[in-house]
Amino acid sequence: MNPTDEILKLKDGECWIWPESDYGQAEIWFKNERYFLFEIPQFGGNPRYIHNYSKHQINILIEMVKSWT
Repeated sequence: MNPTDEILKLKDGECWIWPESDYGQAEIWFKNERYFLFEIPQFGGNPRYIHNYSKHQINILIEMVKSWT
């Protein structure tokens, strides 16, 4: 699984769950040409909004999620 490919496949209004554990590590939503990043708490709870990114900032988004492990 290549996160960049999965993120770039998103269409407007779609979400991709970054798999890392049973519940996932992050939700990434694509809306209005922006990627919205939400952190999924490890021990439950609601996803927490982190930031939004343009298509040219996907590497920054990926590095952010990888820094959580």
